Amino acid sequence: MPTLKPRPYGIYYSPVAGPYRQADLEAYLPVLKILRAGWVVLRSTATRAVPEGFVHGLLQADTMPVVHLDAPLSIVPAEVRPILRAYARWGIRHVLLFDRPNRRAAWGAAWHQPDLPGRFLDAFIPLAEAAAEEGLQPFFPPLAPGGDYWDLAFLRASLEGLRRRNADLAKQIGIAAYAWSEGKPLTWGKGGPEVWPETQPYYTPPQSENHLGFRIFDWYAVEAKAALGRTPPIFLAGMGSRYEREPEEALLAKNTAIAQAFQAGELPEAVIGGAFYTLTAPPDHPHAAMAWVTPQGKRREVIDAIAQQASAAHSAKSDPKAAAAETPSPVKRYILLPREIGNTTPYLNAALPWMQAGAATAGFQVEDARDAGEIVVVGKPEDFPPETLTALLDLGRPMRWVPVAGMDVAQKG
Repeated sequence: MPTLKPRPYGIYYSPVAGPYRQADLEAYLPVLKILRAGWVVLRSTATRAVPEGFVHGLLQADTMPVVHLDAPLSIVPAEVRPILRAYARWGIRHVLLFDRPNRRAAWGAAWHQPDLPGRFLDAFIPLAEAAAEEGLQPFFPPLAPGGDYWDLAFLRASLEGLRRRNADLAKQIGIAAYAWSEGKPLTWGKGGPEVWPETQPYYTPPQSENHLGFRIFDWYAVEAKAALGRTPPIFLAGMGSRYEREPEEALLAKNTAIAQAFQAGELPEAVIGGAFYTLTAPPDHPHAAMAWVTPQGKRREVIDAIAQQASAAHSAKSDPKAAAAETPSPVKRYILLPREIGNTTPYLNAALPWMQAGAATAGFQVEDARDAGEIVVVGKPEDFPPETLTALLDLGRPMRWVPVAGMDVAQKG
């Protein structure tokens, strides 16, 4: 069985299997490099492999491909074994098997038959055994958060059944998850059911939180450990904030905070990696507007935001003397607001996603931002007196200017 190599974040390549042409590899490798992406999730069918040249190109760029085999539940393992064998021979180590089997759409008329988790294992176990025999690490599929069959219950029942039916395989698998923020703070549900014991399937009491957010892995880890007696490796097959689901200000703040958390090793050890969604998509696909590179080839702002953050983190690690000379700041992010404005509501609304994305301090004093890890300025230069602007320039630090709805704000840093 391959040895898991912890890596930082990565990205889901496309919601469809391909295209995987040499021209696509040459177009997207520069983006992966500036993102410092450790993983790329490649969607695959059961009948056609991702081309060997595409896989080798990623490996040569020190980016580990992860195959997401979105196969029908009726798949015959013997038919896909040659593809699995080829993937292992080419250097792929991890394969996610199936996609969201807790949805009614995955089953059709068979949905109403009893013991859905057990019937899923009838498909999963033979395919996972074949993958393991070929030298790949099989991953239990990402479930639909919530889902038509409550995902936490589906996960627990399936893993308990797996342990009973094949204890050796149960010791080898990892589990995948979709960790979308979906408009919630990144800390939503942190700590899992031990912190939020009153949460029930399809019902979250007031003043409580659930697993339907980025911290879904805290909840999956509890269910997996209860079922398997251990916490398996967890891979976030899709994570964070997606275009079209949240405003761009929230998307930038949350996704850069996630990238920073991976780089700083702030996530649980069981979380071995994660993939933002999605690098590209066909123009006619429903998720085309979510692509970080548009069908016209334009890079979205989130790429440069994460690239800048990754570059800064890499520079700090590469210069240990400079890092040792710096005094760690208790403030990760300082949000500077204009003091003398009439209607404060639009400014607070613009700042809110940055406050929700992680540890942050908001205020009006430039000197309080001096030692912050990141400086976020809400508004436009005209909102601040000249002495404040001068003080900002004197800091000699990169900073992000966040636009307020209806205003044209300069971008800096």
